[in-house]
Amino acid sequence: MRLLVVLACVLAAAILIAGLRIFRWDRQPAVYPPPPDAVTPRQAQAVAAHVITAPTIDASDLAVSMAPSRTTTFQLYVEGRNFFPPILSDLEAAQSSIHIEQYGYTPGELADQFNAVLKAKAAAGVEVRVIVDRVGSNVTNSNGMFDDLAAAGVQVVTNDPFPPDRDGPIGQQTLDWSFDEFLHFDHRKLFIVDGRIGWVGGAGIEDYFYEGSFQDVFVRVEGEAVPQLQTLYLLRFKLDGGFVPGALERYYPEWPEPAAIPTTLIHNVPGGSYRAVTDAIHELIEAARQRLDIVDPYVADGATLERIIAASRRGVRVRMIVPADSNSKATQIALQYWYPLLQAAGVQVWLHPIMPHAKVIVADQRTLVGSTNLDAWALYRNWEVSLLFESAQIASLFEEQLIERDIAESSAAEPSTNPIMRGLEWFMALLSPLL
Repeated sequence: MRLLVVLACVLAAAILIAGLRIFRWDRQPAVYPPPPDAVTPRQAQAVAAHVITAPTIDASDLAVSMAPSRTTTFQLYVEGRNFFPPILSDLEAAQSSIHIEQYGYTPGELADQFNAVLKAKAAAGVEVRVIVDRVGSNVTNSNGMFDDLAAAGVQVVTNDPFPPDRDGPIGQQTLDWSFDEFLHFDHRKLFIVDGRIGWVGGAGIEDYFYEGSFQDVFVRVEGEAVPQLQTLYLLRFKLDGGFVPGALERYYPEWPEPAAIPTTLIHNVPGGSYRAVTDAIHELIEAARQRLDIVDPYVADGATLERIIAASRRGVRVRMIVPADSNSKATQIALQYWYPLLQAAGVQVWLHPIMPHAKVIVADQRTLVGSTNLDAWALYRNWEVSLLFESAQIASLFEEQLIERDIAESSAAEPSTNPIMRGLEWFMALLSPLL
């Protein structure tokens, strides 16, 4: 009887995994590169106005491709102690609007600094809007932090991956019976200041990013990509029930000229087949001819790992930097199953002693940076955002300031020889569509 129960559980798990593999987004038509009718920086305001003023809005309205554009300035910051102070300085200098989207925004010393700035700017008449993931930011157990921000004039809306689904600003939320956010986490991390400055990266407003136990990056940009980022934000804020006034001109100032750095804003919209970041990641790996460097904390997606192996086999120098000790043991064990396969193909797998939480891919002269991990949740189910830069200079910056330094501090991965451990690794890799 006990054996029958075990066999039934194994069969049920196999059916579930098969179903997940069948309906994975990587089987849908690609949406990257952007199509000819993708939204240009000049069209971004009109697109936002059209969607925001519509009687109803759903996630499919946010599946908007952004055309390749350019940025005027680019700055790379590695580690929280280096990027949080300038982010706060930009927020303190805001004159008209502050827009923040964060998966993790939790009470602590760092949040206290952000909260003080946001409340002061709201009191000074600056429009302050915040989107947080209710699970990632543990809103329910945040000791009233978000209620306090709302009372100070900050508009805070939430993404609700688990019921109940609540729309509208905190303090005025009502139930959304469509449950359109179910199992879709808002994993984006971005800041927009006065519609002029954009920050995109992988760190939350959480103390461990500032203290250094998690390593991450943010990039600061100005130029044509910022109005596109602004539109992405305003549509998401509207979807969560936030109030966006009809007159949008103040969110779209003229950007500095000339803009010289080729940049593409790409994002994932869950609940359908729009996953431009996923397509871009796969295209970058497939198109690499000389080098492919990857920094990512959660690597478990089989389709992506197969592409990485194929790149190495065709002669690309492939290096991966992953955690020596991950906070997601299931993902780490699933990746360990791939170590022998990766190394047999020539892939260098480096284990970093400090949690490398950045999500960066450098493929030849192109660099992708943002919020997207290489696991099933990020690639196929979450709200994600990334910037793709086509610049040899920027690729070199990431190599010098992040990748080479991380490799120097890392140790080479060693596959397990324990048969029991190998069996566990195989099983976790089998479950990777759930990870």
